[in-house]
Amino acid sequence: MHSATPSPRCLYCGNQPVSHRATWINQSFTILMTPWDRFVSRNRVTRSLERLIDVGMGLVFRLLRRVGVVKNNMDPAAAPSSRGAVLMEEAIRRGIPIRNLVVAGRPVDWYEAFIRGRRVMFEGLPRPIRTASLAWLDDKLLLKRTLESAGIPVPHGGSFSRWEDARERFKTLQKPVIVKPRLGSRGRHTTTFVHTEEQLAHAFRTAKQLCHWVIMEEHLTGSVYRGTVIGGKLAGVLAGDPPRITGDGVHTVEELVALKNASKPSGITDALITPATQPFLERQGLSLQHILPAGITIDLTEKIGVNYGGASREVTDETHEEIKKVMEAAGRVVNDPIIGFDFIIENISADPAEQHWGIIECNGVPFINLHHDPLMGTPRNVAKDVWDLWEPIS
Repeated sequence: MHSATPSPRCLYCGNQPVSHRATWINQSFTILMTPWDRFVSRNRVTRSLERLIDVGMGLVFRLLRRVGVVKNNMDPAAAPSSRGAVLMEEAIRRGIPIRNLVVAGRPVDWYEAFIRGRRVMFEGLPRPIRTASLAWLDDKLLLKRTLESAGIPVPHGGSFSRWEDARERFKTLQKPVIVKPRLGSRGRHTTTFVHTEEQLAHAFRTAKQLCHWVIMEEHLTGSVYRGTVIGGKLAGVLAGDPPRITGDGVHTVEELVALKNASKPSGITDALITPATQPFLERQGLSLQHILPAGITIDLTEKIGVNYGGASREVTDETHEEIKKVMEAAGRVVNDPIIGFDFIIENISADPAEQHWGIIECNGVPFINLHHDPLMGTPRNVAKDVWDLWEPIS
């Protein structure tokens, strides 16, 4: 059953709950319309119309400023997102006049910059070159097919709307598998470590709550990395981990979680034991009362990042050169100047040809701020790379 409103009690949404019903309708409809959207966006008439719309929006915002509905925010600290803040900070350092739009007293993710006398309005990130619609990048199946056809590694699997089809394909895949909505982000309604048909049935129902179509693919081992490609070059690689514990042969899983929280670095949220924790552990053959053998490390949830008790670290300098080449090749396939690829690999410093790895998702409006403020590692000024894209424009 779909929840009509976002609920913080949803075990599968995590700390970013959404309306199940509204999300299901939106994501399912988006998948149906994406092929048409891609076709229309490539049309020259459509591209010209989009430019006219941009001009029109600029006029509308100027009019709304005059009547006081829209105001300007010049302070990066008051930007609506950390991504916007780092963009504004770098623009100010470079002498680019920039302002964030405040609508009815609320900052929104729209910005206005003036580059060499040119007014540039953008949402999220400034793209100097118009490409075809990026909506298709959120469709995990279309992305997988596009990358795979170009020889870019992706995990084996597929998209399913019927349980019977998913069950039959499950029999052919290496276990465990991961199951998630075909559209979506932040790991909502994603189930990992699926080994059995019973577990698959529950994971399938969970993913179907947010989308008519479900992605099932082989579970890759390792950290989840965000490779941000700007202007065809890999600008940064950030590793993200779920909360993890390592056994000592003495303490139970539950005790190890408490010890982890007591000694965690500042900036990391406590790893929580929720009603979803026990089923997650059971899929790994464990329980809260299990004494974890010394040296064995396990995940505590599918959710990744410091907000769940996990970690982040900037690892660009450690990334193997062949991985960098693959990321940049993927950027050429997608053909957009600013893109973020999520991939999983066991050893970021080793030759990828000797590992089972792949790109799992793509983000057309990546949170470049993640590279600026990692929990560990050397920060990278990716906002600089974004504004560098505008240098040739006069």
